[in-house]
Amino acid sequence: MNFRQLIDLVEKEEDDQEGLKGFDSRTMRTLAKVRAQYPNAPDDLSALLRHVTNVDRDSDTADEDHVSRIQELEDRVNALEKMLRDKN
Repeated sequence: MNFRQLIDLVEKEEDDQEGLKGFDSRTMRTLAKVRAQYPNAPDDLSALLRHVTNVDRDSDTADEDHVSRIQELEDRVNALEKMLRDKN
């Protein structure tokens, strides 16, 4: 299913089910951006999965950086506490 078919399907579902909403315009724009980032993806689902995988990897990297910074700050606090104890 290509992007245009997905849009047509969503619009048809919105027409068929008045009380139930499909994708809003913001979601459709975001999907179009993701599809543009991964033009070699065979379909929209593959593009979304690649995007989620990359975001997850980037999140893991950021988490590791934060953990290392927190550990460094904890080590510095421990060193300062030791210095203060030694002076008393």
